[in-house]
Amino acid sequence: MSDMSFNAVLAATIVRWGGLLALAAVVGGFALDLLVLPPSARELDAARRRLRVWGTLAVVVLIVTTAAALVMRARTMVGGDFAGLLAALPIVLTRTHFGAIWMGRAVALGLLLIVSLIPRRPLRVAGLLLSLAVALTTSLTGHAADWGDRSFAVLVDWVHAVTAAIWIGGLFGLTLAVFADRARWPVVLLGQIARRFSRLAGYCLLAVVATGAYNVWIQVPVLTALWTTTYGGALMAKLALALALASIGCANRYVVLPALSGDRPRRTARWIRLGRLAMFGPHRGPAPASARLARFVACEALIAVAVLGCTAVLGESTPKRHAGHVSPAADVSGVPFRVGMDELHASGGVPKGWALTLPPGNAARGREVFARLECFTCHAVSGERFRRPSKPGPSLTGVGGHHPVGYLLESILNPNAVIVEAPGYTGPDGRSTMPDYRDSLSTGDLVDLVAYLKSLGG
Repeated sequence: MSDMSFNAVLAATIVRWGGLLALAAVVGGFALDLLVLPPSARELDAARRRLRVWGTLAVVVLIVTTAAALVMRARTMVGGDFAGLLAALPIVLTRTHFGAIWMGRAVALGLLLIVSLIPRRPLRVAGLLLSLAVALTTSLTGHAADWGDRSFAVLVDWVHAVTAAIWIGGLFGLTLAVFADRARWPVVLLGQIARRFSRLAGYCLLAVVATGAYNVWIQVPVLTALWTTTYGGALMAKLALALALASIGCANRYVVLPALSGDRPRRTARWIRLGRLAMFGPHRGPAPASARLARFVACEALIAVAVLGCTAVLGESTPKRHAGHVSPAADVSGVPFRVGMDELHASGGVPKGWALTLPPGNAARGREVFARLECFTCHAVSGERFRRPSKPGPSLTGVGGHHPVGYLLESILNPNAVIVEAPGYTGPDGRSTMPDYRDSLSTGDLVDLVAYLKSLGG
């Protein structure tokens, strides 16, 4: 991968990471306020104010990262040409699936910014619902959307994102806003808050595990992909961090909370003593339970930041079910190679690190080619105004975000080079259902069509 491509992927990953952190803070903050903090406890007024401030800041970060994602999408569409960036923005917004989802997200974020400033409980409920809608737009522009906007995969991914955000964002809220005043609270109130959140986090953990297992099943069809692909490596790191997060949560629930509340049933007393021995050692007495609780929650929050970092890497990586489509020649760098003839021959006829490079193309003209060929007869594109497909074929919603230009080009010129064994991809004869267009497209039309497909990013 060239430095230019690496920098683009790194920037996109950082933007996605910031968006995920902010989304978790917003969703978790609303859930913490509405489902965990007792509404009648006056001691929590200052904590609720801080929670609202952090939530508002997180919404602002979400707005910034959402705008940055749009700019990156438009820049990709014009091949990195900043001069054509402004001209590409209306096309991205009005003629792509990403643009349609982006505009819905922008409206939801605008409303969310308003309600996040108002402390009234009905508006806090509205804020939670709006934040769930923003989370849905993340699923609709991610890998799960390959199966369509109304697919079961999108539903599962959304549930996974929401429950993870409630759990992780709740940890952020407790650490940054709630536990700052814990020393002035009655022990009973602190124990009540801790037990409520522990119960909520336990339910979220079950949902995260179930939906995560489904996502792994559909995105990683072979076990070896876990250690042979970037996507698999990021997934393994995320699973390890999530296991550490759950382990600390279990220690909080079964060791710290009983000590905090004084509720020590005889059947768990020995287990608690062993847990304390493992955490504090035989020669060091444990700190006050409230301090240990705050320290453990802060540790969980730090690990959760790393978990969301791995999630951002996953979002910018190619799942194993697409990994066969990627080759060393599939990356568009836009940087010309300069190499001597002897060096060229010594490296097998191509420069080291060579990548297939197409001209930027014109996505708007490519859309016209798509319509002229009536590709919509088999392929649905969410957000477009084409007629509904009348023949079986895979949805192209989000296709540009998951396939390099080399694969898109090959799919048009040589559709039987890669046979995807799935309904809508393979005909009764075992060959691809995609027609061969090598004799019916000019070079310019082909380049523009690939540019249009690449603009349909997920």
